Amino acid sequence: MKINLGSGNRPIIGYENIDIQERVNPDLVCDITTGLPYADNSVDEVRAFDFLEHIERDDVINVITEIWRVLRPGGRFESFTPDAEFGQGFMQDPTHRSPWVENSWLYYSDEAHRNLYGIEANFQIDKIERVSDESRVYHLYVQATKREVA
Repeated sequence: MKINLGSGNRPIIGYENIDIQERVNPDLVCDITTGLPYADNSVDEVRAFDFLEHIERDDVINVITEIWRVLRPGGRFESFTPDAEFGQGFMQDPTHRSPWVENSWLYYSDEAHRNLYGIEANFQIDKIERVSDESRVYHLYVQATKREVA
């Protein structure tokens, strides 16, 4: 099982395409801030491209924890967000609610940072790459693997 969060008008074949907007005709209409309808450890891959920045800041920890909950141990999580540290991509869009920078991922991967707020989600960050285009919009591409909490 592979899921594509915030699929919008970009569904991916082979994924369960999920969006909160019924008008984009996703496979599943779902508000992830209220949870995902999957059992613990049941999903092989979660893709969240141009999605996390649209989540309200107060909901971000719960959303990342929900993604972690449904992923199987060793499951893959891919994220693509505007890099709020570089370029104008985050600030130019009035629908962006939570900024993401490279160090944001410490709170979901580093024990000391996770413990600051009691964050259960525990990822091994396999790759963080800054990607840019000609419009001065920079994105962070993150590839992570689910770790079990010890």
